Order: sequence, then C-alpha cells, then structure tokens
Amino acid sequence: PGMLKKLSLLVALVAVSVGVVSVVRPQLFFLIPKVGFILWAMTGHIMPPFLTFDAWQGDEHLTWLRDGDVVAAVNAKSGTTWMLYCAHQIRTKAAADLPYSDVQHATWWPEMRQDPSMTWADMKEGYNTTTLPDGTPLKQYWDNPAYPFRVFKSHNWPREAPGGH
Repeated sequence: PGMLKKLSLLVALVAVSVGVVSVVRPQLFFLIPKVGFILWAMTGHIMPPFLTFDAWQGDEHLTWLRDGDVVAAVNAKSGTTWMLYCAHQIRTKAAADLPYSDVQHATWWPEMRQDPSMTWADMKEGYNTTTLPDGTPLKQYWDNPAYPFRVFKSHNWPREAPGGH
C-alpha cells in the first residue's frame, strides 16, 4: 500500500507539472528529445508547432493586408511553392533587376513561426524589422515599392463559406 501511494503521488506530480508547463511555457516540451512534441500535442497545442493561425483570427488580417494583396492559400503539399514562384514572376513581369534571393523572402508566410514561443505580434514585427545576413532588410524583398502587389503564402482556409455552408 505504501508503494502504491508513492506511485500515485508521483503520477499526480508529473501530471500537474505537465499542466503547468503547458500553460506557462509550453515550448519547454521541445527540450525533451524524441517525445517533447507528443507532450506539446497532448496538451492541446496546434500541430505542427511551427504554425499558428493567429494572423487570420477575427479582423486581425485587416491590420496587415492591403487592398490588392494576393494570398496564395493552397493546401499543404499541393504546389504552394510553385504557386508562389508563379505569383512572384507575374508581379515582377520576370524582371531580373528587382531584388530577389529566395521565394521565402519574397512571399511572406504569416502562419510560420521561426520558434514555437513566438507570438503573432513577434512575427509581424520581425517581418518589418529583420535584417538578412548580407545587410538587406527582409522587408525589401516582400514589400518592395516596385512591386504592384504583395504576395502572401497560406495554408489557411475560410472557416465558413459564404451562405453558411
């Protein structure tokens, strides 16, 4: 009976600890090799952990999208990068004199966290303030004034179609 009581107490302590970490600092789960992502998922966090859909919650998109912007909202693994290349070529008319280093620089992905602890506010600020290793501001690639429109990548979809279907 004493051993069972100690084991029960240990299980309860572990459960409470996992719950506290889940609420206070869930990215700590990723420090546990090979199984940390399981604790992340079991405690109700979005999978994969590097995606967040906060940019699309409520009217938040109105704070960063402009009239004329293009959102390439394509299902995962169905040609998203190809679609981004096409959209970039259309907006630049394949001009070689406009800045370009990588499609990921030229088309902003508002759902992609660089670290699971990043908030949407961190991400939005980073797209406007990050400087690349060569000294070029990231914003020069995705929000260049020479572009007639901006392109954004997304794996999001409307939660409810018009008409409630």
